[in-house]
Amino acid sequence: MKTMAEETKGGGGKAVEPAQPRESFIAKIMRAPEFFAQVRQEGAKVTWPTIAETRMTTIAVFIMILLAVIFFAAVDFVISTAVKFVLGLS
Repeated sequence: MKTMAEETKGGGGKAVEPAQPRESFIAKIMRAPEFFAQVRQEGAKVTWPTIAETRMTTIAVFIMILLAVIFFAAVDFVISTAVKFVLGLS
């Protein structure tokens, strides 16, 4: 039966592989048309929203922003009034 010290003596770790050579700039440029063709192909698969859907979601976002503004203004008013009351500033 081996002890832990004996197991680590043998250098039982992974062998380090040599680094792969870097791809040249010219080789990357040569692959650019293929990359852009794939981008165009993936873009064609996207289901784009209609004008009506875009309009409705935009309106919903603005309504949510308005509600958030009202909420934070009310909270700010309540907290500032409470602080002024506690400090006797009003």
